[in-house]
Amino acid sequence: MNRCEYVNKFINRTLGAAVLASMVFTSCSTAQVRYTNRASEKPNIVVIMTDNQGYGDLGCYGGVRAETPRIDKLASEGIQFLDFQVEPGCTPTRAAFQTGRMPVRSGCDGYVEPGQPGGLHPMEVTIAELLKSVGYSTAMYGKWHLGENSERQPQMQGYDEWYGITNTTVPVDPTLPGASSLSMIQQKILHAKGGQQAKIVAENSVEMRSLIDREITKRSVNYIKEHANKNNPFFLFVPFTNPHHPVIPHPDFRGKSKGGAYTDALMEIDYNTGLILDAIDEAGIRDNTLFVYFSDNGPTRYSPEADHNGDPGIWSGELGSGWEGSLRTVGMMRWPGKIKANWKSKEMFHVLDFFSIFAKITGAEIPTDRAIDSVDQTDFLLGKQKNSNRNSRLVLYDGHQRPVAIRYKQFKFHFITYKKINPFQGAPEQLGQIPYIYNLDTDPKEIFNLFGRSGGVAVFEPMMRDVMMPYMISIRKFPNRDYSKMKRSK
Repeated sequence: MNRCEYVNKFINRTLGAAVLASMVFTSCSTAQVRYTNRASEKPNIVVIMTDNQGYGDLGCYGGVRAETPRIDKLASEGIQFLDFQVEPGCTPTRAAFQTGRMPVRSGCDGYVEPGQPGGLHPMEVTIAELLKSVGYSTAMYGKWHLGENSERQPQMQGYDEWYGITNTTVPVDPTLPGASSLSMIQQKILHAKGGQQAKIVAENSVEMRSLIDREITKRSVNYIKEHANKNNPFFLFVPFTNPHHPVIPHPDFRGKSKGGAYTDALMEIDYNTGLILDAIDEAGIRDNTLFVYFSDNGPTRYSPEADHNGDPGIWSGELGSGWEGSLRTVGMMRWPGKIKANWKSKEMFHVLDFFSIFAKITGAEIPTDRAIDSVDQTDFLLGKQKNSNRNSRLVLYDGHQRPVAIRYKQFKFHFITYKKINPFQGAPEQLGQIPYIYNLDTDPKEIFNLFGRSGGVAVFEPMMRDVMMPYMISIRKFPNRDYSKMKRSK
């Protein structure tokens, strides 16, 4: 049997079954989630998520285009991940973070387009609901992108308060030639208390696009001040809108970097992050606050304005693909006295893993009536073990019924490839049964296909055994987007 016949046989025996199983869909009912309390003191948790920020955009990751001293200092105060993995787009990563489940399981593996139905199903258990079950107050200020319908908005999914936008940052620009002849609806900025209908507080105009992150920061700072001395801990989620295009920095930062709009926005992000860090210090809760910073995916590189593009660093590709520049981005965590400082880790970590970590450190019990892809990394982070508990990840994206890519240890397997620049232009290339294989340790740009090399195919079988087989087994037990067996106790 030659190499191609071997691979064809292996994929037909494994991947084919996974595809059939993943297509099951039924309607939902209500889910049961069991939790346990823990006697030890629980930390406050603050998470900042930026929007389309590249691996090479920060000084601590080798970026040279803009000064980012506050974030660079934050990276030195805890663990800085050099292999922080996310999903290929905004909606998928946000779904993964909220649920600890690969977005294909919830139907959030593509984009929720403005004005369209979809998003995070009400039967999903979010990270906010997980933490509320053990006494946390919760708030979110920023971009949601997991559904516009009321029942799918943050205040209906575990957040006591929410201010922000439901979808991607798309203000209507009245200066666009011909805009006056089009019927375009300006996106709204909303505010809501938990369980209540959201109210419109402003329009996300071009002017407001430059101001919204400062307002998000202001509300975050006030929230920290108000909740720092309360008896129960808090979870604050801050998904900034920067540096997503259109890149319109705050007036205070326009021209400040001398490098254009994008680097101005990087300086603004750094400043706003610093304000939130200062609020924690001034409230006297630094030592009991777990602080997380990461980007939802890699940068965009297709803007015709050169100064509006992000930097994927040593990796290639951009948002919306399976290339490493889309999937590997900035990520860091600080927890004084728990996570050691000045720690640059090459171990693999995925945005999915926060779900299990937060459950472990707070005493919340993870749902057992659904597949959970989050890996508990608590012992690794606390220095109780040398290595991460993760050595692989699947990329199931954009409605494809087979993986776009699979990461296994230092190897990347591509089954469907997008253009490295502007992946949204043109159809992706279906590679059939023969994947491209790259060694990221020696080939970070993913240029040299190892499949034809002697021994190259040898890594294919253990990847399928260790990564694809567990996924196949899980979807037989818990079919994707099937909510019929989930029960939720209020």
